[in-house]
Amino acid sequence: MKKQFMKNSIFEKPYMNSKITTEEMTMKEKILGFLVGPFGMLSLQAVINQLAELYYTEIFYIDQIFKVGTYLVMSWVTKIVSILAGLLVAYIVEHSSSSQGKIRPFVLIGQLLCAFSGFFMFLIPEIGQVGKLIWVYIFNILYNGFGITMFMLRKNMITLATRNQNDRNQINLFDRVSNFMLVGVAVTLVVGSILYYTMLHGYPKENWLLIIGVIAFFSIPLSFINYFYTKERVTLEAEDIEGAIYNKEHSTDWKKFLDLFKCKYWNMAFAITTLNLIVANLQGYNLNTNFCTVILGANAQNNYNLFYTIASGLPMGIGILIIYPLSKKFTIRKTTMAFTLISIIGCIMGLFVKDNFTGAVIAFFINNVGTLASVYVLDSLLLSANDEVEYKFHFRPEGTVALAVTTAIATIISGAFAGAYETGLSFFGYQAHLGVNQSQGVINWLYFVRYIVPIAHYVTVFVILYFMDLEEKLPQMQKEIRARKTIEK
Repeated sequence: MKKQFMKNSIFEKPYMNSKITTEEMTMKEKILGFLVGPFGMLSLQAVINQLAELYYTEIFYIDQIFKVGTYLVMSWVTKIVSILAGLLVAYIVEHSSSSQGKIRPFVLIGQLLCAFSGFFMFLIPEIGQVGKLIWVYIFNILYNGFGITMFMLRKNMITLATRNQNDRNQINLFDRVSNFMLVGVAVTLVVGSILYYTMLHGYPKENWLLIIGVIAFFSIPLSFINYFYTKERVTLEAEDIEGAIYNKEHSTDWKKFLDLFKCKYWNMAFAITTLNLIVANLQGYNLNTNFCTVILGANAQNNYNLFYTIASGLPMGIGILIIYPLSKKFTIRKTTMAFTLISIIGCIMGLFVKDNFTGAVIAFFINNVGTLASVYVLDSLLLSANDEVEYKFHFRPEGTVALAVTTAIATIISGAFAGAYETGLSFFGYQAHLGVNQSQGVINWLYFVRYIVPIAHYVTVFVILYFMDLEEKLPQMQKEIRARKTIEK
């Protein structure tokens, strides 16, 4: 099908060209494009994730004004729209032709849309109750359904920026540092634990708007840094024009979809990704709080919850120093397998120490040390499975409808487990006001979700990685792909 999107857009203007002109990645590109650039949008995303539900319940009173469950319904509507938007965006990306690449223009559009719509999710004008609800729906859909969907395309830049696996591992590490360390620890801690209690909770909506507005405004220049200091080398390598690798129509969307599942390593990567989503949904948002309260007896006086939280965050700082050198020496696969065993040890220890606070904190710390490889470097290996698709079937799946369909499938499968944790608590008779005095069913359920589910998860990942010797095969794949490109020229 002839390309029809982006061909004569603003992105074809010279002033929109990437500032990166080198054939090989430089440290400047890695730091500005993958560490500094995404920080603004990741911060905005983290803060909105923290504050949106609180704002709608404490300031806007969405369920009181309309009826109980209105916010939940809106959340499900935006999730459904997000899935459909993912398919639409993938169709547009796949049928676009731009000298700036297939991904970068849409990531920038998504970032700017998020900054705009994210702010107006909170700035609700006085236009009547029905008008307010429509307003909230529109900007929630723009933000979650379209803005975030396009922003999430940025993950593909890890494999489209370079074919050098060491560079891929490094920029993936920088991306994880920006996401988990700078945003996950610093921003989330400051907003959730300090600003919420000193500026937001019990304060007028203007305070909320100030914080969201400042972060949204701050994200815009960083979004342009993210755009100008990245380059899609893999996309442009077939021709002088980025995107030329996609100029030939290799097959139909259905054929591409089937081809994905004919690739051994891609299937393994898909299985691990889907399993990670399932476990994340199954464990819910409040597992740590409930476990500390019910099992460990945490309360406002003993600060057990704080110590338990520190045990989960402390390894993330240590991980920056040790995980990349280890993965470079022993490969990502072997490093992740070894660290997975550490997590299993931590979970087994937790089952033995039960409600002993010191033992539980140590067990949780060991468990989180074991997740370092999965957090910081595993994504680079999983994304590199896209090279196998190009090697076997002569097309890259990034930004295709076929890949978007598989993402939708993974979202639907994992989404079936959303709320399972809370449902289990309710089924066994959990009552918040009882504190530690819960039924044995609730206690067993918390142990099951805290330790048994992760053990099953880690064992499955270990087995899959045992057979996923992609890193050993990548050099030969890349060599043959490059040779093929040379002949095609």
